[in-house]
Amino acid sequence: AITMSPQGLLVLQHFESCRLQAYWDAHGRVWTIGYGHTGPDVYEGLVWSQAQADKALRDRLQREFVPGVLAVITRSMTQGQLDAMVDLAYNIGVSAFQGSTLVRKFNAGDDQGAADEFLRWNRSGGQVLLGLRRRRAADRALFLGATGARAIEVGRAVS
Repeated sequence: AITMSPQGLLVLQHFESCRLQAYWDAHGRVWTIGYGHTGPDVYEGLVWSQAQADKALRDRLQREFVPGVLAVITRSMTQGQLDAMVDLAYNIGVSAFQGSTLVRKFNAGDDQGAADEFLRWNRSGGQVLLGLRRRRAADRALFLGATGARAIEVGRAVS
């Protein structure tokens, strides 16, 4: 099965905080646990093991984010390209990813143009955030062939 590689997971897990105790999401609307897992199974007081958080993340990647990327990519891609696009989709949502200029450029054969599009996804609530600038630099490096560890270093270097 096509899936995110350990290199891609390394990047995603580095930039996504994992919380093993249920908490209100950033908007105070929904109980969340692990790497942003929500649903009727998440409630106040819930505590997970790291293994439960890791499994929930893998399941969600396979059910939602990998298929969401594959649904709109019309040409072959490297594992690093898939990993970077799945990390972006995980962070911005499948529908935003699917409608992005990045997808259009990649499908048109413009790998460099697609790589540079990662850097545009650096805002939350209209504000440019350092954490997102770092994550996007790491995604771009992963897309261009870097290992997960190297991609994280590239991201960390952004100031």
